[in-house]
Amino acid sequence: MDVSQPTAFRRRRSPWLVAPLLGAVLVSGCTATEPDDASPTPTPSPTAPDTQAAPETPVGDSGPEDSFRTWLAASRAPDVATACGYMTPELAQRMVDEITAQGFPGITDCASMIEMTAGLYAAVGQSSETVVELREQTDEQAVLHVVYVEGSSCGRIVLVPGDGHWVMTERSQEEC
Repeated sequence: MDVSQPTAFRRRRSPWLVAPLLGAVLVSGCTATEPDDASPTPTPSPTAPDTQAAPETPVGDSGPEDSFRTWLAASRAPDVATACGYMTPELAQRMVDEITAQGFPGITDCASMIEMTAGLYAAVGQSSETVVELREQTDEQAVLHVVYVEGSSCGRIVLVPGDGHWVMTERSQEEC
């Protein structure tokens, strides 16, 4: 080993340390807990008059479960454009903030986050197998209960209609 390199460049993260940390960050990124004040999340008001009573249900996927699975597969591939397109900007930013707070350098946006996490999941060989259950679906939102088969991560995933598919939002909660 070349000791002339700074410690940050010589140190390798052990898969035994990376896997639990990554799992915790990604689950918390998709399944944040409610704020302490438990105030309802404000809904943005439209900037133009709405000509429909509710947004159209996306027709590009078979439904919210399919959108979640599409995001999961894209986030592991990595297919950055697809994975980031299936998350709201607020969710992506929260995940970036949580990962950088854990000490992972160079994560500045959704694309760099997806690239890094896909690489870590591949390095540790963690399965993306999940059990996905639709709990609620209206024209305005869908709620899934998702359990990752490997590990003890599960949560409530909230999705809203997007451009041809459902989009995961920051209004999700960790349940276990």
